[in-house]
Amino acid sequence: MGLDDTPPERAGLRAVIADDSVLLREGIARLLQESGFEVAGQAGDGEDLLRKVGAHKPDIAVVDVRMPPTHTDEGLRAAHRIRAEHPRTAVLVLSQYVDEASALELLSESSERTGYLLKDRIADVESFIDAVRRVAAVLRFMRSDQEPVIPTQTVVR
Repeated sequence: MGLDDTPPERAGLRAVIADDSVLLREGIARLLQESGFEVAGQAGDGEDLLRKVGAHKPDIAVVDVRMPPTHTDEGLRAAHRIRAEHPRTAVLVLSQYVDEASALELLSESSERTGYLLKDRIADVESFIDAVRRVAAVLRFMRSDQEPVIPTQTVVR
């Protein structure tokens, strides 16, 4: 199945993407759009991400761990706030490096609709798109304009 052969039961997921690297952010947006996602917003920092998640109510937020201004854990902190303030939004955190403590902390709050993925996995497009779909689809809440989606696989932790 190619990127533009999205089955109807997997179409229509809405995403917000946050990464301070505009090239990576635009690349992720294009991959998601070509795979049937609606990219509702893009953000370059944690505060903008939180505003866009609040405004667009996406099915999933794809979030870089390190973002401005300090490039330490702003994305991870924003992911925690999204999980607390917007429980209907799944969160997939992207990291350049393995940070087991951050991953375990995020997943310990609730592993449902939450994932942690190394950025080098994005080089494998099909695996990345599958990971985004699985994190977003598990226990997906129905939007009023769509039929419910019953996932066929559970999220990979």
